[in-house]
Amino acid sequence: MPPFSRIQRVLCAIFEMQLKLSMFALVAMMLIIVADVFMRYAFNAPIPGSYDLVGIALAVMVFFGLAQVISDRAEITIDIIDNLSSPAFVRLLKLIAGLAAFGILVFVFWSMVGPMLSAYRYGDRSLELNLPVWLIWVVSLVGLSGAILAAFLTMFTPQQSDILPNERGNDQ
Repeated sequence: MPPFSRIQRVLCAIFEMQLKLSMFALVAMMLIIVADVFMRYAFNAPIPGSYDLVGIALAVMVFFGLAQVISDRAEITIDIIDNLSSPAFVRLLKLIAGLAAFGILVFVFWSMVGPMLSAYRYGDRSLELNLPVWLIWVVSLVGLSGAILAAFLTMFTPQQSDILPNERGNDQ
């Protein structure tokens, strides 16, 4: 097995784990909101910390879910150019899109480091749970790192045919 294939397989497993964590965060976020609303209206006793928990779960859902989407090349696309252009031109456009995605994600990562360091230096705490805010930034940066790796990986892997992800034959 070529070394790049092993690395690709390990990264795909990591992306799958990130996706499962993202799905768990989404379910947790929904349950927290439903429970908080129920407790607020039924017993006039909202769940303490629900605001912070939902915010953390939202960050985990977004940043940890990106890697699998990028790895599967399942972003929302408009493929009208695909039908009007040659396959070579379409491959070039996909490479440019991959480079742009990689560059934008690296820029977003770099832009998030400053606020994380500021939150650490000034000892910022979350509103209800009094958690250090820099920890939430670190969790977001870890998830975003997976998305950056996925964008980098997609630039060097051969393009899939125009089969939709759910029609590939590997029922996920």
